[in-house]
Amino acid sequence: MSRADQTLRAALDAGDHTAVVQAIPYARYLGLSVETEAAARFYRLPFRHDLIGNARKGALHGGTVAGLLELAMQLEVLIVEAQLRLPYPVDFSIDYWRSAAARDCLCRCRLIRSGRRIAQVQAECWQDDAERPIAFARADFLLRAVDESGPD
Repeated sequence: MSRADQTLRAALDAGDHTAVVQAIPYARYLGLSVETEAAARFYRLPFRHDLIGNARKGALHGGTVAGLLELAMQLEVLIVEAQLRLPYPVDFSIDYWRSAAARDCLCRCRLIRSGRRIAQVQAECWQDDAERPIAFARADFLLRAVDESGPD
């Protein structure tokens, strides 16, 4: 097990979601955070000006929104799973419903199925009002033990 895998395992065992996010470079770069409210888990992407994709509209880049959704779904698998199996995306689809304004984005995920080798997850993203989502996503992840080689 690599040092990064050991760090991730220790963070998951301790239930330290901040450390789990910090163990993933892109999640750390985006500044993602995991929040819990009334037994529900949310993932927050704090707004930064360098994430703007359309300067005229002041809208976040669509790739940033997609990155938030994919990372949140991977984090959800890691947090929910009892053992460390790294989720490698094999299928990802996203539906954009509206532009993401220059504000924080929130995401909630639902683990649909987690089997021996595959996990399926859905996620929705919103800003000010959960009833007005900006994007929905669905992904299938191949689950690999940390001692297995990554995808070819």
